[in-house]
Amino acid sequence: MSFQSSAINDEELVHYAVRYGHIISLEVYLNQNPKCINKLYTYGQSKWTPLLAACFYKHEHIVRMLLTRFKPEIEALGTITLHSIDNRLDLAEEVSSLWTATAVNHFGIVKLLIEHGNANINHLIKTHSTALRAACYHNNLEMVKYLIEHGADPHQSKKGNYTNLMLSAGRRYPIIVNYLVNELKCNINERDENGQTALYYAVRSGSLEITKFLLENGAINIRDDKRKVTPLMRAALFGEINLVEAFKDYSTDIEWIEAKELLATSFSGCISRIENLSRTIEYLNEAFELRLTKNLPKQIITEPLELFHYRHECETIEELNQLLSSNTRDSLRIEAILIHQRLLGNDQSDYHDVIYHYGVNLAYNRQYHECFRWWFYEIDLKQKYNSIIQTDHLNHFISLFVQMKFNDHIDIPIEDLLQLFKIMNYVLISNHYRESFDVNLITLLHLITIISRIIYSENLDEKQELSIDYYRDLYKSMRSIIRHQYKTKTTGLSFLHLCTSSLTENIPFSIDYPCWMTTRLLIDCNADVNALDLNGNTPLHTLVQNISSSNVLKTIDLLCNAGVHLDYVNKDGQTPLQLVPSFRIKIIERLKKKMDVICLKCCCARLIRQQQFSYQNILSTSLIDFVRKH
Repeated sequence: MSFQSSAINDEELVHYAVRYGHIISLEVYLNQNPKCINKLYTYGQSKWTPLLAACFYKHEHIVRMLLTRFKPEIEALGTITLHSIDNRLDLAEEVSSLWTATAVNHFGIVKLLIEHGNANINHLIKTHSTALRAACYHNNLEMVKYLIEHGADPHQSKKGNYTNLMLSAGRRYPIIVNYLVNELKCNINERDENGQTALYYAVRSGSLEITKFLLENGAINIRDDKRKVTPLMRAALFGEINLVEAFKDYSTDIEWIEAKELLATSFSGCISRIENLSRTIEYLNEAFELRLTKNLPKQIITEPLELFHYRHECETIEELNQLLSSNTRDSLRIEAILIHQRLLGNDQSDYHDVIYHYGVNLAYNRQYHECFRWWFYEIDLKQKYNSIIQTDHLNHFISLFVQMKFNDHIDIPIEDLLQLFKIMNYVLISNHYRESFDVNLITLLHLITIISRIIYSENLDEKQELSIDYYRDLYKSMRSIIRHQYKTKTTGLSFLHLCTSSLTENIPFSIDYPCWMTTRLLIDCNADVNALDLNGNTPLHTLVQNISSSNVLKTIDLLCNAGVHLDYVNKDGQTPLQLVPSFRIKIIERLKKKMDVICLKCCCARLIRQQQFSYQNILSTSLIDFVRKH
C-alpha cells in the first residue's frame, strides 16, 4: 500500500513523523523512499536528516528503528537551534547525531549511537564543541564518564580555548569540576583567548565552593588580558566578601592589600551596586594597617586632575582620617575613584564604568553641570583607548538635556551641546558602531531637536539667549552634520524624513514628532528637502501620512517654501497628495493650494512620464533622474 499525504509535502511529512514519534508512518515512508534516509531536510532554521531530527526530539525508539532497519549516515552533519543560558535561541552548525543527543541530554540515544552506530565521539561542531562538552554543560556526570570511557578527549577546547573546566566552573558544577581536575588531570590554569582561567569563571559565577576547590588544587591568581584584573580583584570589585576571604592564604601581601582597597571601593556607592560607607572605611583602614606592617607604601604615579579638583589619593592613614572629617560620602566616592584609577588604569572599562556611574549620582542630585564633566571625561577615555562608547550612555545625555531644559527650566551649556555634536559625528563615521548606526542617528536627531527648540520655540521657558559666537558654532556643527547626508541603514531615512515622521520609540519625554522647529533648523542648515528614502518617498511623503495633526500644516509650509517637489512620485507612483487620508481635509486643501504654483519644468517632466515619451537617450543624466521622480 502506497503512503499517501495530500495535505502536506514530503518534507513536512517526515518532520511531523519524527517530531511526534510516529514510527510507523516514518518507516512506511522510508521503505517507499529509501534514498531519503540521508536527505538533509530544512525546517525553520534547522537542517537535519531523519536521524538527526530524531535525536533532537529525543525519540529513542525512532533512533533504534533507523539504526536497525535502515543504514543512516551516522556522521551526517546538520544545523539545530538550542536555548542558550540567557534563553535565546543559538544556532549550532555542523552538528552530528551524537553531539545533538548530548546537547539535548539524552543518555539512552548517546549509548545507541556509540554502541550500535560506532559514532565519532570526538566530532567537532563549527565552534569546536564536542559531545563531552555538551555533557558537561548539562552537569551529567554519568554521561561524561561514559564518553571518557569510550575515548572522548577531555582536553579538547571550544574555539577561543574555552575548556570544559571553565564551562563547568562557570556553570557552578562542583562534582564535574572535581572529576575533570582530580580524575582527568585537566590543566587548572589553562587560559582562554581573554587570558581568563577556570578560577576566574568560578569567581564570576559566584561559586565559593568551586573557588576554594580550585585554589586548594593549585589555581593561580592570574590577571586576565581583557579586563586586566585577577579573579581576586574581580571578587573585590563586586563586593563579594566571602570570595575575597577565600584567597587569603593564596595571594601575595600586595595582592591582598589591593584586594582590600578594591573591596572598600565596592561599598562606596560610586557604582550602582551597593553602598555601605562603614565597610568602606573599615577596609581602607585594614589596607593602610597592612601596608604599614608589611612596609608596602602606595606607589602613586598619576597626576592630579582638574576634574577631581586636583585631589590626590590618601597615602597614609592620617590623610584618610583627615579626609573623613570632611563631607564623608562624596569624599569617599572620589577616593574610591582614585583607587580604581591606580589599580585598574585609565584604559580599563571597569574604571570607565566607575566614572560614568559617579556622573549618574551627580545627575540624580541635579548636579547636571558636574555630571556632564564626568561623562565627557569617560567618553574621552574611551576614544583615547579605542573602547566602545555605549549607546545607552549617549542617550542618557539627551535625557538629561531634556530634564534640565524642559522639566527643570535650566539653561543647557552650549559647550556641552557642541561637545556632544562632535562625539555623535565621531560615532556615526566610525566602523566600530555600524550595528548601532540607526539608534545613534536617532540620538543625534534628538540633539538637533533640543537645539531647534532652544532657538525657535515660542515658549519662553524653552528659548535660550545665545551669543553670536554660539549661534555661529551651532550652525557650523549642524552644517557639518548635514554635509555627511546621514541616512538610516535599514530604510534610508534622512533627518528630514525622521523629524517629519511619527517617531514613537525611545523618544525622551517632552520631545514630539513631527517637529516643525527641527524641520526649520535642518532646512536653515541646507538639508535636502527632496531627499529620497529607499521607497522613493520625500520628507513630504512621510509627513502627510502622520496620524498626528500637530504642526503638520506649519511643516508643510516650511518644506514647500524650501523647494520640496509636491509632484515627486515614490516607487509606487504616488505623490504626497495621493497618500493623504481622505478625512485629512485641511492637509489636502493646503497641498492643492501649493500645487497651483508648480513650475513649468515639473509640468514638462510629468507630461513626459504620462505620455510615455522616450527620453533616456535624449536628456542628460540629471534631467533623466528629474523626470523619473515625477
